[in-house]
Amino acid sequence: MPRTYDYDLVSIGSGPAGQRAAVQSAKLGKCVAVVEKQQCLGGASRISSGATT
Repeated sequence: MPRTYDYDLVSIGSGPAGQRAAVQSAKLGKCVAVVEKQQCLGGASRISSGATT
């Protein structure tokens, strides 16, 4: 049987805007999912900060 998911917000990417939207929505009681293609969260902010892992 296929799984189904029910989210109020799905944030594609975990950069600053995606994280902010997810956190604010969760604070408002919404069910939130964050989808990130990299292994670590952070998106563009992680890349521009010089982090290597």
